[in-house]
Amino acid sequence: MFSHLAVGFDGSINAEGALDLALSVAGRLGSILHGIHVIDTAMLEGSFISDMSGAMGVEPLVNLTPQVDSVLTDVAETLRAHFEDRLQDAGVEGRFHVVRGSVAPSVARESGACALLFVGLRGVNAKFHGDLLGPVTERLLRISRIPVVVTPETPSPIARMLIAYDGGDHADRALRWGGELARALAVPVTVLTVTDEEKRGTGLLNRAREYLGEMGLDVAVRRATGRPSETIELMAGETGANLICMGSHSHSKLVEMVIGSTADAVLRKTSVPVMCVP
Repeated sequence: MFSHLAVGFDGSINAEGALDLALSVAGRLGSILHGIHVIDTAMLEGSFISDMSGAMGVEPLVNLTPQVDSVLTDVAETLRAHFEDRLQDAGVEGRFHVVRGSVAPSVARESGACALLFVGLRGVNAKFHGDLLGPVTERLLRISRIPVVVTPETPSPIARMLIAYDGGDHADRALRWGGELARALAVPVTVLTVTDEEKRGTGLLNRAREYLGEMGLDVAVRRATGRPSETIELMAGETGANLICMGSHSHSKLVEMVIGSTADAVLRKTSVPVMCVP
């Protein structure tokens, strides 16, 4: 199931963290790891070139497109060499793919045949985004057809997983994917449901424990109350989980656009990787 994994790689600190975790998982599972780097064609468009010409004090009529393209290509080849060195050091088989286009759609398309996509929490322009998700990562969470593992700068190897479960369709898929990954990595799982209704919470946890138990997993369950995103973050710390697994969205698209989803809130605050299952 996890024979092919993908990692989006732009050379940023967070992308390096994503590569660290992807190499760790690929090494444990014997997976082929695909590195994906996108030469952003928006940087070759007239408006960008014109702005850059002005910043350099060069006449706007000067065509800098070939020079910019050459620099971006050189950067891609430098990243390829680094990726291949990391593969060799880790003893992992892999391939590096350089594509051109809009970044998020290109990464989503190139990773579509893989089981998991690892990306950094923020990209090369992280300093401009504060505590917000990077725009490429945020868009990938909405368009990727495979689970996306969003990582901070320095992730630890996965030793325990926390699965957030509310009984919805997205949560059911997260339970399945999280269970499959936990079984493949042979790590214990804690299932958390956040609800004020004790009877409902007990029913959800029994359902999750039975499902994961049939997979042969070591399962603990916890019910808690409070704000879901804050409770998930707190419980990850209490249980020692270094991977959180949850559904990408738990609201309608309109609500997500206005207030954001629980997954978005968790990603902005947590210090451990989060696997978001679409």
